[in-house]
Parts: sequence; structure tokens; C-alpha cells
Amino acid sequence: MSLRNLILHNFWLKLFSIALATVIWLAIHASIHDAPNANKSLTPEYVRVPVLVRTAPGDKRVFRVTPDEVVVTAVGKDPTLFQTTRKDIRVNLDLRGFNVREAPSQRLKADAPPDIIVLEIQPSTVEVQQVSP
Repeated sequence: MSLRNLILHNFWLKLFSIALATVIWLAIHASIHDAPNANKSLTPEYVRVPVLVRTAPGDKRVFRVTPDEVVVTAVGKDPTLFQTTRKDIRVNLDLRGFNVREAPSQRLKADAPPDIIVLEIQPSTVEVQQVSP
């Protein structure tokens, strides 16, 4: 077989294969190049958040929570998006069924937007004391 026949036989198929291989290589190269930036955006952020006390409607009891602020460790996919939504992270203490005779320490729950993942609440429990009936 001659060199000319090797190049020109199925020329369009060979040209398409080279173009497709180039596109695949560029896509892989771009994803590898952007990988370090993706890891930087998932670094944990530490946010100081007040504890919100939830009681039943009509419940007139007053509670003291110690500590009244906790530190939330959270990650977000986009750092600029995380900066705008960090005020939307809430830490709730549900005292709707709280009985004074129960254990004084209660577990906290965090509410965050869907694009933010809460990893940890420090401390995860708080001491509750009923101040008035």
C-alpha cells in the first residue's frame, strides 16, 4: 500500500477521529486544571451563630440557654455564594415538649440553605434553665 493510499483511504473518518480525540483531550485537560480551585472552595468556614429557642405557641415560660452562641462549621460550593448566605444559617433549640424535670442539656439542630452543608455545631448541646414559670 502506498503512503497516499494510507492517508486518503477513509480520510473523513480519520479526520473526525482526530477532531474527537482533540475535544476529549481538551475537556480532560480543562477539568484537571480546574481541580485545585474546586478543592479551595470546599474549605470549612467557621460561623458564630446565636441559638434560637423555639417554644409552643402560648407558652409563657422564659428560658436561659448557656451558651447562647455556638460555632457552626460549614462548607459551601462557591465561596462568594457562601459569603452571601452565611446569615441564613440558623441553630435551633426545640423546647416545645421541654419538662423541667428532664435533663438540662438539650441537643441543637442547624438549618441551612441547600447549597451549604453543616459539618459540626460546637458545642452540640446547651444547658437549659427555666427562669420564670
